[in-house]
Amino acid sequence: MLEQNGATQSAPAIAAALRQGAIQATAVQSALGKKLGEINQHWLQRIQQDSNDAWQMLFKVGGTPAVGEKIKLCEQWIEGAMKKAADDATYVLESARALGQIEMKFFTPADTKETDVPTPPASTEGV
Repeated sequence: MLEQNGATQSAPAIAAALRQGAIQATAVQSALGKKLGEINQHWLQRIQQDSNDAWQMLFKVGGTPAVGEKIKLCEQWIEGAMKKAADDATYVLESARALGQIEMKFFTPADTKETDVPTPPASTEGV
C-alpha cells in the first residue's frame, strides 16, 4: 500500500484493532445487560415478597385482639425488616462489585485472560 495523505500500511492493523475493540465492547455490554437483568429480577422478587409480608402482617395485627400480641407481632416484623435491610445492603455491595468487574473489562486488552486481571485486595479497615 502506498503512503497517501499520511496513511501507511498500518491501516489494516488499525481496522483489525478497531474491529477487536468493537467485539470486546459488545461482549462487555452483553455481560452488563445480563447482570443488570439479574439485579432487576432480584429487586422485583424482593418487592413482591415485601408486599406479601406487609399484607400478612396487617391481617395478623387486624385479627389479633390483644394489644400485647399486636406489639409482639410488630416487633417481630421490625426485626425481620432490619435483617432484610442488612441483606439488601450486602446484595447492593456485591452487585456493585460485580458490575465494576464487568465494566473494567472495557479497559483490559482483548487478549488478556479474565484470570490475568488483578482483583483489589480485601479491605483491612478496622482490623
